[in-house]
Amino acid sequence: MIKHLFKLIWNQKRKNAGLLFELFFSFLVLFAVLTFIIYNMSRYNEPLGFNYNNVWQLNLSWNAMEKEQQLATQALFKEQLKNYPEIEKFSFANRNTPYGSSMHINSASYGERRASPHTFIVDENYQNLYEMTLTEGKWYSEADMAAGVRPVLINEILKAELFGDEPVLGKEFQAMGEEPGKVIGVFENFKYEGEFSEATAQMFLSPEEGHIFSTILLRIKAGTGANFEEKLLKDLTQQAKGLTATILYVDDNRKSKLMEVWLPMIIFLVISGFLIFNVALGLFGVLWQNINIRKAEIGVRRAIGATQGNIGRQFIGEVLVLSTLAIILGTFFAIQFPLLGVLGMPSWVYLAAIAAAILVIYLLVAICAFFPSRQAAQLHPAIALHEE
Repeated sequence: MIKHLFKLIWNQKRKNAGLLFELFFSFLVLFAVLTFIIYNMSRYNEPLGFNYNNVWQLNLSWNAMEKEQQLATQALFKEQLKNYPEIEKFSFANRNTPYGSSMHINSASYGERRASPHTFIVDENYQNLYEMTLTEGKWYSEADMAAGVRPVLINEILKAELFGDEPVLGKEFQAMGEEPGKVIGVFENFKYEGEFSEATAQMFLSPEEGHIFSTILLRIKAGTGANFEEKLLKDLTQQAKGLTATILYVDDNRKSKLMEVWLPMIIFLVISGFLIFNVALGLFGVLWQNINIRKAEIGVRRAIGATQGNIGRQFIGEVLVLSTLAIILGTFFAIQFPLLGVLGMPSWVYLAAIAAAILVIYLLVAICAFFPSRQAAQLHPAIALHEE
């Protein structure tokens, strides 16, 4: 049966070549789009590592203020923020905050091992504000910050890169170039660039004495309105001349960050959907044309005893064989991506995209072939031969 189907396809090779190319091109487009979607959705489903709800980001611009005045203002703000009932928690940090556009990559080493972790300098309240989960140890306190060696927290990725399977609590390593740091805790991955970002090596360091922060993070009680935002900015900026401050909503930053990935995915889906729709129309038209051209063949086969099922299976089989040839050719090119490690994605992403693209192609072909094949199978032999 399969040999006969190949023979029928070969006899109409000129007409089938265009359809074969369309299916092949559709497979490659589907593979590319599905690879992008599967990879991003796999990252989206990874734990985020923090709670962004009801968090405001207060960005400070110290302008030309003297350092002594900056330190005094910082200390004043720490006391003043405790008096607002609308504020549940607050923390001082540098500008590389969740869903922001800033980053700080530093060098770290332990023995012969080297790493380049994303580095965050924050105060002792940061973990509590973002409700981060520790897997080992604790977050640093003011007592730890006053100790001789700078306390550091690292994530599971940096732990694996620098220490492997060794116990890490209490170990010292070069945390900031040549500056020593002591591990006092390990946390789950902190995907501060957003749900679609890749988990990276990270570490949190306590601030050195006299450190000037550029951001204050505030967890606000639910339902707090814009009136408090205006009041807070007015109160703080009145404390120090030359200071300017702006408030950003972390949830708004999150939505903007997510749209950077959602928008391309939607565009790619629309483009691939339009392509598949056109391929489906072409496939549907080719099958209808085949039926009209091959009515005599259908009539003869019915006259010599072929059932409706035989006729329907033949037409569906021809299209499935043709699509199989296109899939084999497309898979040959697609499989090069995991074999060569193109784009650095995990191999399972490419394999899942190949499997999904194969399923979509077969489903498309089966749907498009069903109704024309059914129409061919229902032709009465006498009518088919008479029309011919």
